[in-house]
Amino acid sequence: MKGRSIKMCMRNLLIVTMSSILVIFGLIGCKVDSLTRDEIAANDFPLVMIDSEVPVMASQLYHRLADSDLLEEGGFLDSSMYFDTLNAIVLDSLISYEASKVDLKEDPVLYRNFFLLFKEFYLKYLYQHLVLDSIDTDSLEIVDYYKSNPEYFTYREQVRARQLVISAEGLRKGKDSLLYKDYSMEQLDSMARKRVYDLREKIDSGAEFGNLAYDFSMHRESGKKMGELGYFFRYTYNKEFEDVAFSLPVGEISQPFKSPDGWHLVEVIDHIDSGLADLTPQIYEEARKRYLSENARSIYTDLMDSLLLASTIKFNDEALSGNIHTVPDTTWAAVINDIDTITFHRLPDYLHQYKQGVGLDSIDLGLMHDMLTYRAVEYVLMQAGDKMGFKDDPEVVKERHSIYHKYAQIFVKKKSRDLDYRPADSLIEKYYNENIDKFVIKKPLNVQHIIVDDSLFGEFLRDQALSGIEFLDLARQYYPGSEEIRVAAADLGYIGPGEMPDAFYMKAKTTPIGGISHPVKTEFGYHIIKVIDKKFNRTIDQVRPKVVEDLKKEHARIVYDEWKQGLFDRHDIVYSLEKLKRLELASKDRR
Repeated sequence: MKGRSIKMCMRNLLIVTMSSILVIFGLIGCKVDSLTRDEIAANDFPLVMIDSEVPVMASQLYHRLADSDLLEEGGFLDSSMYFDTLNAIVLDSLISYEASKVDLKEDPVLYRNFFLLFKEFYLKYLYQHLVLDSIDTDSLEIVDYYKSNPEYFTYREQVRARQLVISAEGLRKGKDSLLYKDYSMEQLDSMARKRVYDLREKIDSGAEFGNLAYDFSMHRESGKKMGELGYFFRYTYNKEFEDVAFSLPVGEISQPFKSPDGWHLVEVIDHIDSGLADLTPQIYEEARKRYLSENARSIYTDLMDSLLLASTIKFNDEALSGNIHTVPDTTWAAVINDIDTITFHRLPDYLHQYKQGVGLDSIDLGLMHDMLTYRAVEYVLMQAGDKMGFKDDPEVVKERHSIYHKYAQIFVKKKSRDLDYRPADSLIEKYYNENIDKFVIKKPLNVQHIIVDDSLFGEFLRDQALSGIEFLDLARQYYPGSEEIRVAAADLGYIGPGEMPDAFYMKAKTTPIGGISHPVKTEFGYHIIKVIDKKFNRTIDQVRPKVVEDLKKEHARIVYDEWKQGLFDRHDIVYSLEKLKRLELASKDRR
């Protein structure tokens, strides 16, 4: 163990038991003093090295553990608790390392997805720098725009209020409805009116409006919020309610009044008149965005017109003139400035959308050229951005690398799955036979019974049970033997052939679930039988979908394990276990 480090290939690592790992810790003299977050932050160090190039740092382990649900109250973690987490980080590092060497063009689908996501980012980036940043947003310009366009910044009249409602309908259908069932709606309305007036007197005596609304209001949506309705415009509620709410001074509580919804009390908390909004920071920002948006349209249009005028687009008229639905996806449809290519991938869909957008019914070569030119705009803008050097901006380089690496990792992990796997019929049959106990039920019937001496009394008990008396209550009273064992003796649970006389079993087998049989005679007497449940044998055809699912899961596990094993085997992984001290985690809310 020279250098106090252990070099392990993953093949041995995956099969070594945790007890063996703990023995290794002891052999190399691993210390037991704890390692805290602050100690790691002050002196981070590698726990694992991959191919002498890629370190797995102690801080990575700590932060992964801190993000987990381990020890939510805080405490110490020994190696048996965090070793699997360390290996999960090693696996992620191996995937990332191999992804750095991937050529995504080997997988056209993943490369296309990468390009589309990067294109979305790059176009927004160029729009910001070439269009939005070119617009002068001097504060005087924004203020002038705000004043010149009041229609965008005018508030509608609105009120914020609380309410308390008592209604005749609420009394009739409320929790105390039994008290009011014999009253007419007119009488109930009088009661609702009286209750609201009583509550208004309580408010005058110092009761808090919100508490009363919470306790008594029959509009429960607002009642559970202390009567709060929030801000609302006119024509949100009924006219009678709004006439009061919009005329009441702020801070005042109305006298009781009636609307179609019942009897109300209303408290107005705020009232905003219609008119031009004050130029607050929020309104200023809204004006700035509108100003930018309106000016950006013309700037963007002029920019793209000039770029397209200087561009050359070649069309594949031979392919475009034929049946475009049969042209292979990879065939070129247009080439922009001899740099970028638009293929036939989803071209019929794009053409259909474009045709609908421009309101045309027929398709000709000219329409196809127009559609391809429309799609070429994005490429023309990106090419212009590249020529201006935007592609080398640190933010663009970083984002491109991040998106590329994301899909490169997907490329690496694709080999951990076999999505096309379908188990052979012979394998399905083998699995069925090896797991026959899962599908052939040895004890299929769940039954209860009562034994009597003659069939007439048995019929009487059956009629009693069918009338609604609980079967086991009858057993408790009439089953033979001492009272304390009757229910247990009557409830047989699940039974199979041979556990009861044949006549009993056949009668139970033919009685439906929930049914109660006529008396059946055996050597023990006459039985009436209640069938609680039945389980049925399942043929291979019946269980085929479940067997296929199980076999796919097992195959997926094997493929994943082999992929993971191969990933570890391809690399030189060195674990510095002598540094792997016990970790101290803070409580979940302090990590």
